[in-house]
Amino acid sequence: MNITVIYDSIYGNTARVASAIAAALEPDNSVRLMPVQQARQADLGTTNLLIVGSPTRGFRPTPQISDLLAGLAPPSAAAEVAVFDTRLAPAAVRPGALRWVVEVGGYAASRMDEILHRRGYVRRGEIAGFLVDGMKGPLKPGEVERAAEWARSLV
Repeated sequence: MNITVIYDSIYGNTARVASAIAAALEPDNSVRLMPVQQARQADLGTTNLLIVGSPTRGFRPTPQISDLLAGLAPPSAAAEVAVFDTRLAPAAVRPGALRWVVEVGGYAASRMDEILHRRGYVRRGEIAGFLVDGMKGPLKPGEVERAAEWARSLV
């Protein structure tokens, strides 16, 4: 299977998750891993599974990821998509009353899924969110391993 993993990362946490995803898929697939800046020039025509990741910023993906997704060509018949984000652990949102705002506002992955669905892409697997401690991270213990498990579940 031809898999392309595209991500944006601000503090390195989403890049770390994307790398774990790509590494988990490489033994049995052809995998390309690229930051969003490189993805603008990439030919996705032979991609069977497009995996996109972004940190959650103000309940949304980064502007660079949103722009990339909005400009994607319609998928080929064989193309599917999976999305993930990095996000604050709910317990890290302080004060506790703000947790409700986060729950209502949502996360980057659900927004990416909506954009891609409107573009005609079909989602493979579940939307994934990987947890960070604090605004800058690091990733919570076990999240890199959970990302690899999620990736393997897609194929």
